[in-house]
Amino acid sequence: MRPSSAYDPVLTNFPDEGTQEIIKQRPYGTKHLVKDPYAGIDPGSRFHIGGTQLQKNVTVDRFRQRLSLRDQLSRARRNLDQIATRTLDRHRQMAWSLLSSAKLEHALDIQSEPNRERDNYGMTLFGQSCLLARRLVEAGSKFVTVFWDEYGYLNTDWDTHWNQNARLKSWLLPGFDAAFSGLILDLEKRDMLDETLVVWMSEHGRTPSFNRQAGRDHWSRVYSIAMAGGGAATGNVIGESDVMGGDVLDNPVSPKDILATVFHLLGMDPHTLVRDRLGQRLPIAGTGRVRSEIF
Repeated sequence: MRPSSAYDPVLTNFPDEGTQEIIKQRPYGTKHLVKDPYAGIDPGSRFHIGGTQLQKNVTVDRFRQRLSLRDQLSRARRNLDQIATRTLDRHRQMAWSLLSSAKLEHALDIQSEPNRERDNYGMTLFGQSCLLARRLVEAGSKFVTVFWDEYGYLNTDWDTHWNQNARLKSWLLPGFDAAFSGLILDLEKRDMLDETLVVWMSEHGRTPSFNRQAGRDHWSRVYSIAMAGGGAATGNVIGESDVMGGDVLDNPVSPKDILATVFHLLGMDPHTLVRDRLGQRLPIAGTGRVRSEIF
C-alpha cells in the first residue's frame, strides 16, 4: 500500500436520478433526454458513503465477532513488514470509525436541515452537495471538495464544446449561482466564514471565440477563480485579461501562486520540501509564491 493513500479522499455517493430532463448530446453525435441531477433532484434524495453501512443480515454483535477473528489472524501474521502492517491497521481503524460514527451519519443527513435552508442552496445535486460540505465542516472535516462532474455523456455540463449559451442559461449558471451564494451566506450567518476558505476553480478556461458547434473549447492562457473567507479579502479583483479574454493583460496569477497562497492560509510554509518517488526534494507549491494582495 503506497504511503500517500493515507490521504486519499473519502467519496460520497448519490444513487438517485434527477427530476428534470435535459437534452444532452454525445460528442458531436445524437441527442438524448437525460434526467440530470445537477438540474434538479427530489428533496427525499440522500447521500451516503459506500461501504459504511452494515448488510441487513449482519448485526453489530456479528460484526464485532468478525473484527475479533480478524485481529486474531492479524496477530498470527507476525512476519509481515511492520510498516505495511501499521498502514493497514490505520485504514482498518478509519473504516471502523466510519461504520460506527453517529457524527458522520448525522452530517450526511441533509434532510434534517430546514426546507428553507435547503432551498437557499438550490434543490440540485450541486446545491445539496454544497450544503453537505457545510455540514461536514461543522462535523470536523478539514478538507471538503465538491465536484460538478459530467452526467450522462462527455461534454454535456461545464465542458461546453457545443451549444454553450443555452446550457449556461438553462441549468449551469442558475444551479451554480444558488449553490455558491447559498454556501457563502450560510457560512457567514453561522460565523464560520472567517475560519473556512472557499475556493471555486477549474483546471482551465474556455477559448475567447466560439467554435462551429456554438461552443468554446479548452483554453489555458487565461481564466478566473473566486476565493472567499479564510483570510481572503472581499471585493478585490486581482489581475486583468485583454478585451477578448484571451490573454493576461496585467498582474498574472499562476495556479502555483494560488496553491502557495492556500498553503499559507492553512498555516503551512509553501516552501516546505517533500520527497517525490525518486527521492528528490521538491517544494510543495512548486515555484508558486504567496500573493498577499489576496488577503
